[in-house]
Amino acid sequence: MKLAELPKQVIEDLSQEDNWRLDIDPGFDAKHEFWMRWQHFIALPEERPSYSEMSEDDLADFINFNGFDILLPVSRSHHPNIALIRLIPSADNKTVTLYLHDSFHEDWFTDEWGARYGFLAVADRYEKFGCNFYLASYYHFCYLINQDYEIAKQIMQQKLANQ
Repeated sequence: MKLAELPKQVIEDLSQEDNWRLDIDPGFDAKHEFWMRWQHFIALPEERPSYSEMSEDDLADFINFNGFDILLPVSRSHHPNIALIRLIPSADNKTVTLYLHDSFHEDWFTDEWGARYGFLAVADRYEKFGCNFYLASYYHFCYLINQDYEIAKQIMQQKLANQ
């Protein structure tokens, strides 16, 4: 699934701040969490006011984990750096919880210690206008521990070995 393939009604619906807000924490010693409108991640500046130049690569896009199409609030340029650590679907498959490793900011990932830094995402199923995907409503920096940390260390070792 691709963002560009979504019906215009879906983009308009997701751009409604009263219905679809995103609680986000960019992490890496950010001092505050905040909420954002999904419109920031799915519409180019020509379609909305912007203070900075954006291109298609700055927009979000779907990423598929274990058969779940998920729209995360990160630019598609992050996708090659994102690895799934753990995915937990709810019993009714209406919500998925994800632990992710995103090494896009390479300065934080120069050794195994960097594997401690991850992201926690919660995404709810979106089933309107003939679509069926998961939309993150929560995307926060988190510290990985126990088995999640061990998996992230393995991911880091592979990434460092391939540089």
